[in-house]
Amino acid sequence: MSHPQHRRRPASRTRRRALAGGIATAAVLAGAGLFGVGQPWANAAANVSFDTGTGLAFTVNGTNGNVTSLKHNGTELAASGQAAGQFQSGWSSATVTSQTFNSGNSILVSAANPGIGVTMYYFARKNDNTLYIATDITKALNPGEARFISRLKSSLLTTSPTAAKTGGTTATVEGSDVFSFTDGRTASKFYSSQRLIAQQPFGASGNGHGAYVIPAYTDMTSGGPFFRDIEVNDTGSAVNITHYMFSGHQQTEPLRLGLHGPYALALTDGPAPAARSMDFLAAFLPGMLSNAQRGGVSGTAGGTWNGLRATVGLAGPNGQYWGQVKAGQFVIGHVKPGTYTATLYAGELAVGATKTITVTAGATTQLALTGSVPTAGTLFQLGTFDGTPAGFRNADRIETMHPSDSRMSSWTGTHNVSAGAATFPMAEFKAVNSPIALTFTLSAVPTNGARLRVATTSSFAGGRPAVTIGNWTSPTSASPAPTNLNSRNITRGTWRGLNTTSTFTIPASALKAGTNTLSLSVLSGSSGTTFLSPNFIFDALALDPA
Repeated sequence: MSHPQHRRRPASRTRRRALAGGIATAAVLAGAGLFGVGQPWANAAANVSFDTGTGLAFTVNGTNGNVTSLKHNGTELAASGQAAGQFQSGWSSATVTSQTFNSGNSILVSAANPGIGVTMYYFARKNDNTLYIATDITKALNPGEARFISRLKSSLLTTSPTAAKTGGTTATVEGSDVFSFTDGRTASKFYSSQRLIAQQPFGASGNGHGAYVIPAYTDMTSGGPFFRDIEVNDTGSAVNITHYMFSGHQQTEPLRLGLHGPYALALTDGPAPAARSMDFLAAFLPGMLSNAQRGGVSGTAGGTWNGLRATVGLAGPNGQYWGQVKAGQFVIGHVKPGTYTATLYAGELAVGATKTITVTAGATTQLALTGSVPTAGTLFQLGTFDGTPAGFRNADRIETMHPSDSRMSSWTGTHNVSAGAATFPMAEFKAVNSPIALTFTLSAVPTNGARLRVATTSSFAGGRPAVTIGNWTSPTSASPAPTNLNSRNITRGTWRGLNTTSTFTIPASALKAGTNTLSLSVLSGSSGTTFLSPNFIFDALALDPA
């Protein structure tokens, strides 16, 4: 029997005709197996429509491949003049084909745009109010984003994440994606995101309708387990529900080529659906590997993590996967065959050495990882070495508010180590709060001076820390330029970038017994205004004897 990933996709009308007989033959040979009982691929000269019979009906435009209609219990959900489903902003033309299975009880619609190297697949079946989707990407994209977006009626779907409701805002804060109300509250499409490792179905509901993306397989996305991106945005004229497969939003990895998904757009009477397995789609989607064609990784992880949750992550050209460590053991399943870099995380901080492993189909690769969080500062410490700004001032609000939001606590002020991290800002901006003065007390001056570690989670416009204390200023060599991710960070509601630790050796001559004042500033050759000036986000600060 042929495997799904070996099926060749129709590329032209002539080729479709040539393939039709072969696919029909395969269906007969397979019975209800790999292909089900299917009809040959057919050129969609007209639109393709399907009704599940239990509340979901949709139409794919035969010319451009957009989902132009999405109905729930007979009510049209697509926003006026908008598509209920499309890749990016939609296409003007596409090669659209369809194939039915099981006496017409299931359908697979294919919309291919060979010019950009993208094919969208839409699968639906009777008695299931779910539109299953997959996206095959065969070459680099320009612009470099990959997303499925559904634009639905905000007049019907009135309940969605409040922080991402931009309808009714009165001013633009930055770019064309962060806005404010008259009272100073801010809103943005970025303020609806979830970390991939914890991502649940997301969407909008109201008036007896609910529309939700079920992420399902995110193994071909980029950025790792803690990456996050836009999900839901009510603009006032439409509710945009977006499944991101790749973006440049603080992205640390390249685009992965291949079949992304499956994922799904599920309709309900309002409540969010539960996450679900979509393994059965390997029998229908070209390029999707079945469980038997995948492998796994299991093993042990050890170290000192100070109560932080530990995660093992895998990353390679063929995908990204992760599993949480429980009682020193982990299991990661459903892994595509290939070579991966394995990383142990405590919180969101990579600890210990990485390892390279190879995964083969039908087998479980054994792996042992060890790593510990950095030692705590013995003279003082603010924050926790966990790869996040948790505990610092405003860290509990930054996922859903712009730094300028009227609900934010002040980014400026005087700071003393004795007051703890909660009074110290989670980020430092060159044009807002740099330098930051931090006072601390020494009972005696360490003989060989002191070592200051400044751990950060992300930077913008080349921002990195520099230190002055007494008559001593850190050399620029102690603050190397960070990797440029060419993206806004904190103003988009994320701290997730590249974790970096800058270490400064402070001479004993710069210190004194009693009260000392440390000045932290943003070093960068770039400039900017307010919160778009060069900046970095704190993970932890620790001082020890050198």
